[in-house]
Amino acid sequence: MCGRYTFFNDINSAKSSFDIDIIDSNLLDYQASYNIAPTQHAPVVFQDNKKRILKNMRWGLIPSWAKDDSFSSKLINARLETINEKPSFKNLISINRCIVIANGYYEWVIVDNKKEPYFIYDKESSMTTMAGLWSTWEDITSFTIITKKSDLSISHLHHRMPLIIQEENIQHYLDTNNTIDNFIEYDDMKLKYHQVSNFVNSPKNNSASCIDPLEE
Repeated sequence: MCGRYTFFNDINSAKSSFDIDIIDSNLLDYQASYNIAPTQHAPVVFQDNKKRILKNMRWGLIPSWAKDDSFSSKLINARLETINEKPSFKNLISINRCIVIANGYYEWVIVDNKKEPYFIYDKESSMTTMAGLWSTWEDITSFTIITKKSDLSISHLHHRMPLIIQEENIQHYLDTNNTIDNFIEYDDMKLKYHQVSNFVNSPKNNSASCIDPLEE
């Protein structure tokens, strides 16, 4: 699963990189985050009437039919293999796709009954773009990150990983006329990782120290 990630780029650079037409006013003073956790808000790209919009959304999907927002902490990920079967996701895949923009994400490996955190990122790009779904419930717009079976290069860290979208395939994914079954998956040779300190364990810690390689 993907339970923590980063986005520390300047919001204007994201606007340029993703050809954004409309930007959420709540993002104009966006502060870099090295430790985005579930229920927090983060920048997400989606498409409406052929215009790309960058919106501040809450991580953890709340279905439009939910009675309350308790779903949010549970639906942070959506499994690619069952996305067309789950009530919370099956309708969204054909109408509400999004791109979750990040610089990388974290996974924890259990070694000798202790969790060791790792930062995983695209070694050929400053951003790691992840497939997602979004929904609106009352006045809250929320999202989930789609996950898939891990590529061999990082499967020893975790058996699941985000479905990462290559830059040239972003429009293909956002266009809901295209089926997700035809989506071209990411080349695992482009992912890199390093161990980081336990500083990242607490979502309250939010600084560049979160991604610093652990000193031997």
